[in-house]
Amino acid sequence: MALAVVGVVIGACSGAPEQAAVPSAAPATAATTEATPEVSATPGASAAPQASAASEASATPSAAAPPPPPPSRCPANMIEVPGGELAVGKGKAKQKVTVAPFCIDLNETTADEYAACVKGGGCNEDRVKVCDGATYGKPELAKNPMVCVDFTQAEAYCKAQQKRLVTTEEWEWAARGGAEDRYFPWGNDEPGDQACWGGKAGTRAVSCPIGSFPKGDSPLGIHDLGGNVYEWTTSASDKTSTVRQGRGGSWKDSAKDLFRNDRPFIFKTTYRCGFLGIRCATTPQ
Repeated sequence: MALAVVGVVIGACSGAPEQAAVPSAAPATAATTEATPEVSATPGASAAPQASAASEASATPSAAAPPPPPPSRCPANMIEVPGGELAVGKGKAKQKVTVAPFCIDLNETTADEYAACVKGGGCNEDRVKVCDGATYGKPELAKNPMVCVDFTQAEAYCKAQQKRLVTTEEWEWAARGGAEDRYFPWGNDEPGDQACWGGKAGTRAVSCPIGSFPKGDSPLGIHDLGGNVYEWTTSASDKTSTVRQGRGGSWKDSAKDLFRNDRPFIFKTTYRCGFLGIRCATTPQ
């Protein structure tokens, strides 16, 4: 599939119930002796059914309670994507690829998350402010995607989180909704108010805070797979290639076709810009 687009470009008091008062014992006179059966008989006759009903009432909810959901196999702020078989490529070159279950970040990496990595020593800030649309070191853009990072910096960030970059096949499988095979992460409708993108006028000057377009979420609730920024991915050819695929389209794009799930862009590993960022993945535990 990459070959088809290389020429185009170099995500609540409770209380115990009150008991009825029991009559005090009376001297054994004829009057009280006659009255006693009536007084004691009534409570005795009603006590048993009440106790039985209470027992049934308390037992029924417990029997009907659903089992608790299984614990997540993914780290916090990630979601597991079930595996499956993905058809990639075009025409005769089309082939099926098996995608194993994986965990993926719900959001793109933000500028403040990257800054925390720099502070912790796992990342560097080399040239991360030189791009138009750069977000690093700007408090007003702290929740926007981190951009202006090359492939090596993106890879280092994920490694510092004990994760890795998403593969291009994993990215596409998640964006398609698995076997749903969607054109776009949100479905088959063309881009509109589902994503942070340039629109017809293409006048947007910077990315959007992560998760700003819930209408564009994938079936599993993953944010911003379409629009906001492209995301660095890896592939089997990494060891022999000086280019990598970026997936998802960006805030700068205005051509609707660029947001299709099967449309990668190609970037040199040394490339950095204001519309290319990071999303990490890992293996479920």
